[in-house]
Amino acid sequence: MDELQDVDAEVVPRTAQEVAERALAIIATIGKVHFPEPNAKWVADENISRFLTPTEAQFIGSAEPSDQERIDYSWKAEALASLIWSLHGLEHMPPFDEQFSPFDNDLVLCAIRNTETFLNDARIRTGEEVDAMEAFLYHQHWRVRDHEFGFGMDIPGADDPDISELHPGIVYERRYGMSWVAGFGESWDDVPTDT
Repeated sequence: MDELQDVDAEVVPRTAQEVAERALAIIATIGKVHFPEPNAKWVADENISRFLTPTEAQFIGSAEPSDQERIDYSWKAEALASLIWSLHGLEHMPPFDEQFSPFDNDLVLCAIRNTETFLNDARIRTGEEVDAMEAFLYHQHWRVRDHEFGFGMDIPGADDPDISELHPGIVYERRYGMSWVAGFGESWDDVPTDT
């Protein structure tokens, strides 16, 4: 029991500033996939590189990223959905069988068009809201894994979507993002997602 209490004591939720900075980094990596030239200008003009992990910086700086890198970073749009929700940029988490379209989101567009305003005005949902969403996403991730392995242990709760409405990749990425916001993992590249 003491070990569990020690783990919980180490979890410190990210601040609004940290979440906003991380959102900018993710927007930059997704932008590299979809709009490489205008994205490179934005990254340089707004000094976004200060928020990138070494792995992200390598991707952003690559003249010709691999197809797999492009796919991997485009999936980060789903993790971004969790960060944008945390920053009040989404009223509800999007459905788990629909991809999040970051460049159709007002807060993402604000982050691109008015980066300093986005950083200065960032406000995060309450700790209770973040913890509840992280627990919900953890549970949905568990349900997806149970279904994939064919264990048949899934007994959905009243608020749970039908298992057919849970795309495994979307659930995983949104859970990854929300777990990071909630304080799990020492860095963005080191977020635990065991079920």
